[in-house]
Amino acid sequence: MIVIVGAGLAGLACATALQRQGKPFLLLDAADAPGGRLRTSHRDGFTLDHGFQVVLSSYSAVAKVVDIPALKPRYFESGALLAHGGRLTHLANPLRHPHALVEDLTTTAFSLRDKLLLGALVTRTVMSSDSLLLARCARRDDLSTQDFLRRFGFSAFFVSRFAQPFFGGVLLDGDLGTSAGLFLYYLKKFSTGRAWLPAGGIAAFPAQMASALPSNSLRLRTRVMALDIKNERACGVTLKNGEHIAASSIVLALDEPTVCQLLERPSPERARSVAVVYFKSRQSIYPNPCLVLPESGSGLVRHFAQVTNVAPEFAPRGFHLITASVLGFSDLSDESLAHAVKMEIAAIFPNASASLEYLETIRVPYAVPAQPPRFANRKPFPNLPTGVFAAGDWASGASIQSAISSGLDSAHSILNPLYP
Repeated sequence: MIVIVGAGLAGLACATALQRQGKPFLLLDAADAPGGRLRTSHRDGFTLDHGFQVVLSSYSAVAKVVDIPALKPRYFESGALLAHGGRLTHLANPLRHPHALVEDLTTTAFSLRDKLLLGALVTRTVMSSDSLLLARCARRDDLSTQDFLRRFGFSAFFVSRFAQPFFGGVLLDGDLGTSAGLFLYYLKKFSTGRAWLPAGGIAAFPAQMASALPSNSLRLRTRVMALDIKNERACGVTLKNGEHIAASSIVLALDEPTVCQLLERPSPERARSVAVVYFKSRQSIYPNPCLVLPESGSGLVRHFAQVTNVAPEFAPRGFHLITASVLGFSDLSDESLAHAVKMEIAAIFPNASASLEYLETIRVPYAVPAQPPRFANRKPFPNLPTGVFAAGDWASGASIQSAISSGLDSAHSILNPLYP
């Protein structure tokens, strides 16, 4: 029997691959629903994702595990609205929207030099393989994203008006201290793909994966308390209720702190958190199907979106849904945070002041693992017992792509023990 601990994307991907090969497995998760950090709540007809999480069409692993059309993908425009100096500039990705090239070149949001540098950098990343970009995350000469942008020659205006609001929100790192290798990987993926959401919310993604598994292969509300290891070899797991489940292979498809706990290893560096503040409105505050990026340093909001411009199903008829992502919020109550966010949105769209009605704040303490320069060079779980495998997005860069790939890799290692 193969036991998979954790029904997030990595665990579900591993289970999917094993099922396709006819291998028996048991997938265990302590939560009441599959999906790990991909969670969605429903309130008064509104669909509220736990964090602003999107799928990218450039993620090749996604089509390996889900039926994308069945998820009814709702696509964002490949671009953003930049708020700067009391102005609002529309910036579109010319690789996806060639007609916008002239508009992008004439914008005053940042200099011609910055635009040319961005074009050169995008070209470089698009021409590079994913593996080459991610390999930088383990190199000795890897830099923080902030240092990389400065050394590449970008101005402070470019960093504060685009890089920090957009990629700071993607990486959940307002200071851009994350590995430059990971930044370059994301730059390629956003340049060559489009972001989308399932019409039913982000949790519909793992729910579809779970629904395709045998009904008796997934056990929710089942917490694993210990691994049973004898002579450095996996032999099973022990549950919170004392039950022992024998296993020849164990896949730990969990966040890094939980893997460390089960393996009795030191805790990792503290993860990054985020809060999403939701508002409803009967009045549209802007028409574009894209993010709004407030200039860095101007407030708490990293970016926000009227998400019903993309997925109208996220709100009842006659309403719009606005989501704002916030970093650095720990000392504020939900009410104080909501008020501050509303004022920041209204500073860009004055009509929002009267129309926005606070809906809910969702705090995600563990949103992505810490990914400083050279993070991929470390070996968090060396010398695992025979038959124990660790999977998750903490190893090679937090993304839906890496989570799925790590689960598929674990299944491959189990199915092909002589061919790593």
